[in-house]
Amino acid sequence: MTSHLNRRRFLQTSLAAATLVGAQALLADDARRDLSQFVVETGVRQLFLDDVGIERLEGVRRVVNPPQRHPENPLIVPDTPWERGCQVYGTAYFDEQAQLFKLWYLTGPKDRGVNPLKLHGYERAPHTTMAAYAESTDGVHWVKPKLGIFPYDGDTQNNLLGVGKYNCEGISVLHDLHDPDPARRWKCAYWDHGSGGWEVRNGAPFCKSGPEDGWHVAFSPDGIHWTRYEGNPVIEAYCDTNQNVLYNPRLDRYVGFSRFGFGRKLARSESDDFMHWSKPQLVLECDEADGPATQIYGAGVDLYEGVYVAMIWIYREGGDGKIDTQLATSRDGIHWTRVGDRATWLSLGDDDSWEGGMVRSVERIITRGDQLFIYYCGVHGAHGGPTRKNIVRKHPVQIGLLNQRRDGFVSLDADTNGGRVTTKPFALPEGQLHVNADTTDGELRVSLLNQSGRTIAQSTPITGDVLDQTVPFDQTLPATGEQVSLTFKLRNSKLYSYWFA
Repeated sequence: MTSHLNRRRFLQTSLAAATLVGAQALLADDARRDLSQFVVETGVRQLFLDDVGIERLEGVRRVVNPPQRHPENPLIVPDTPWERGCQVYGTAYFDEQAQLFKLWYLTGPKDRGVNPLKLHGYERAPHTTMAAYAESTDGVHWVKPKLGIFPYDGDTQNNLLGVGKYNCEGISVLHDLHDPDPARRWKCAYWDHGSGGWEVRNGAPFCKSGPEDGWHVAFSPDGIHWTRYEGNPVIEAYCDTNQNVLYNPRLDRYVGFSRFGFGRKLARSESDDFMHWSKPQLVLECDEADGPATQIYGAGVDLYEGVYVAMIWIYREGGDGKIDTQLATSRDGIHWTRVGDRATWLSLGDDDSWEGGMVRSVERIITRGDQLFIYYCGVHGAHGGPTRKNIVRKHPVQIGLLNQRRDGFVSLDADTNGGRVTTKPFALPEGQLHVNADTTDGELRVSLLNQSGRTIAQSTPITGDVLDQTVPFDQTLPATGEQVSLTFKLRNSKLYSYWFA
């Protein structure tokens, strides 16, 4: 608790320095304000994932823009004896201090039959899941360092981490720069299970549940050497697939997302100190509009420009059994909006490819310049089920990279007939207005309206593909704090975001 109080004092005295991973430029004095109010803060980009800031749309449509797959995909492949596959039930992160891309991912032994893996005086099941680590200087070419931690068949010269005692499934890593304790500045959560031991059933290894099964946490000074919390499990729940942890500066709390025993749905918990967590609450699930027996298999959740963005894995159990990815967004992590009328954001690859059956994203969204880096894993073949038995996978699970224009998840598009977007009123913040828009074959004009709806400033036309364009108004803007709104007039253009800086 002392660490938590020190954090609170630090945040109150040094707001400008608060840039925890996943939460970008989002701190305000009214940290618990009514989320139904529309507030525009200096330095925080306003996207169009939902309608919270929109008063009126005319002649425009919201478009979900797919990311671009990197041409060298897959980038991380199973090429060691301890990797039957490489999957992102894990975390990607760019470490500004080290100037490295870092990736924590899951893998497991291959071709062990029923021979156990011996570690520190006890046995892991032959098919145990293990956390592994890789790093890169450019986000494309990756190295699996020899860490000297995990004795795989007696040899520690590998990239395996000593996280989890039985089966570490889903590892979410948080770099907590403001924790006053250097030994706790890296935090992780994972599901450990199989504490009841294991046995052979029908010729195959089978893990048995036990008293230590549940959501576990650990701490590290470097993200490599981890110490398990003695009070584990912190949540006694079934947390299959991936986990997500982040720090929300508005709440001054850690927030976790997982299944938490609710099945193939998204649930939420929060904590003041990363060790004591609230009772999980169900926050998002599929409904009839998704089709028969459709479920949220998992999700990569992050804070992006102050709002939650969930890349949800849509599993059509009652259909073809495949998994692609859609987007959902939330202002509070509890009430969610499905983005773009449930349009697919990340589609499957060709049927015969390494990503022809399932595509699943990691939780962190990395911003580098004008691009987003989002890592994902691909699986060949559909998920198994009662009507889909004996699936043959021609490719192992592998990891690739998606790139997307900054703020480019969705855009408001107008055709040659033109359209307009009018925002809800907000208190004018400090700074100049900036826009991110593609007007290569059209134009964008911006009007600033006063509280009565009268135009008090108007821009000259903006043309070209602009990722950060200062809006050229013909009048000096009113004083900071005055109630204003904006109208964006589009013709044959895409508008991604706007902000003041």
